[in-house]
Amino acid sequence: MTLVESRENTVASVPVRLAVIMPVFGNWGDTLDCLRMLAGQTSQEFRLFLADDGSPESPPDAIHAFPFVTYLRKQHGGFASTCNFAADVAADAGYTHILLLNNDTSFGPSFIEVWLAKAAASPQAIMGPVICYFDQPDVIWYSGGPRSVVVPFVRLRRRFTEQTAVDILTGCVLLVPVPAWTRINGFDEQYELYYEDFDFMLRAREAGVPAYLVIEPELRVLHKVSRSALHRGRWNRDYRMIATRLLFIRRRYAGMERVVCLGASIPHLAMVALQNIPELPNPRRLWMAIRKGLTDDASGEPAQPSVSLRDSRNVP
Repeated sequence: MTLVESRENTVASVPVRLAVIMPVFGNWGDTLDCLRMLAGQTSQEFRLFLADDGSPESPPDAIHAFPFVTYLRKQHGGFASTCNFAADVAADAGYTHILLLNNDTSFGPSFIEVWLAKAAASPQAIMGPVICYFDQPDVIWYSGGPRSVVVPFVRLRRRFTEQTAVDILTGCVLLVPVPAWTRINGFDEQYELYYEDFDFMLRAREAGVPAYLVIEPELRVLHKVSRSALHRGRWNRDYRMIATRLLFIRRRYAGMERVVCLGASIPHLAMVALQNIPELPNPRRLWMAIRKGLTDDASGEPAQPSVSLRDSRNVP
């Protein structure tokens, strides 16, 4: 266990054991790029749990050349279940914090070092950084912010100038204390893809866990945006996003707010269709996505949990 002394508080230090959790579904090229960035960090005081969500292709042998990697594989079940699976392994191994990290991200050499300092300074807080587009480094992709009726539809892109308490952060890059993750029960696995992080953040707020948008330049992340999902087609991604958006609205809004959000879903769907032209949706799959979002399950049968299979290679 490494004692990490906070740059912000030199009097009180806490022992931090950091588990980086990287869920993957194919897209091994970006994954290897991300592993190389982690290999070049100024601090190697972390363990990476590379959580393979049943990728159709076997991982390249090169991933096992990195000494900090623990490779885990499970049956395909989606982003939420994969993160929960890896977080359980990390918690059982005694890690104090998990850092969720998408494999299609880019960051600087002090990324881990500064996260360790932030975790030591605020050991009970959830934190996330400003995230910009990889191809447009000065344009914010997501920043986080307050809960409102626009959250299901609009990316929060405020240019923060100081560390700020927020309600919503994205799971693309998210630091969570393990006790908080365990107490909140991680991600809700009914969100197969998207909105599981917003739901988690709102449940964290209800549980009294503080959350902050952090602005250190060393923590700034560039995001290649949905590389793993988009290679199978935009509508394939959007079917799942439509279902989970409706589920999120039903779960997290009530009264007039719910009416407003459900009503806004109709013109929002029309806008998505226009953006996807000339690719058109499959009517049956679109209807199934809407039905699933409104009823929790498109088939009408109770949802079945995925079966998790663990590859114990390199488990510390």
